Amino acid sequence: MSFLFCSFVRCNMKNAKVKNTIMEYTMQVYLKNFGLIILASIPGLFGLAMPLLVGMPSYVSLGGVYLRTASIVDLDNVAIVAMSASVLVCVYLMSFAIVAINMVIKRQRTMKRLSMDDLRSIAQWTNSVFVAYISAMILFLLVQIYTYDNQWQSVIVPLVNIIIGFGLLFFPTAMIMDEIRSFRALQRSIGMVFAKPVLILQWLIISLILLSVVDVVSLTIVDFLPFIPRIIGQWAVMAFNSLIILPFLIVLLAQIYINKYTILVY
Repeated sequence: MSFLFCSFVRCNMKNAKVKNTIMEYTMQVYLKNFGLIILASIPGLFGLAMPLLVGMPSYVSLGGVYLRTASIVDLDNVAIVAMSASVLVCVYLMSFAIVAINMVIKRQRTMKRLSMDDLRSIAQWTNSVFVAYISAMILFLLVQIYTYDNQWQSVIVPLVNIIIGFGLLFFPTAMIMDEIRSFRALQRSIGMVFAKPVLILQWLIISLILLSVVDVVSLTIVDFLPFIPRIIGQWAVMAFNSLIILPFLIVLLAQIYINKYTILVY
């Protein structure tokens, strides 16, 4: 019995050490490559701001931009074409930013400069991520349309959104770190979700805390300074999240993926 208890304690201590190591290494990579990560994140900021710049039916929440799907039916053909084009640009820029950040992490992991082949691969990887994200958006939109009059829509739509989101969670990282094709990257992404549920739950909690704190603090400051329009506070939160918080979360997600290589020394 004492042997089993000691083994259980050692196992938990080992898991705790692994989790702490992931966070420590995330901070190390993030701070060491802070300038490059911000530079890589700038296209994502422009992509995130695109819906607001073209006047799409959207709103800002937790530093992100969300589309009011219920307002789409009120748009004319010209507005729909403009909205579709802006969505494509938005998703492509965000795909490029995610790929670029993962490339910075790969550079740190391999401890060598990126080759010309790696740089040329950025376009290919960006296209793959873009296609995956657009396909997911189309699937999600079709589910919303199909369940429009269904009484279970409020359950079905969030569930499908969660499944799609988790399925693509490690997709860009798997494709770039392991240099594999899209289908294989999707398989590994799904496999990681089932293999590391505790770490993913921790990542979700950290994400929610960071995004919520920044949102609450900034909007509280704006409320105490009435001469600053509230929209300015929302834009400031979106910029801070796009350049600081979201890149950190991408780095943390990459470290969770890299942690599957047990022989890796941090």
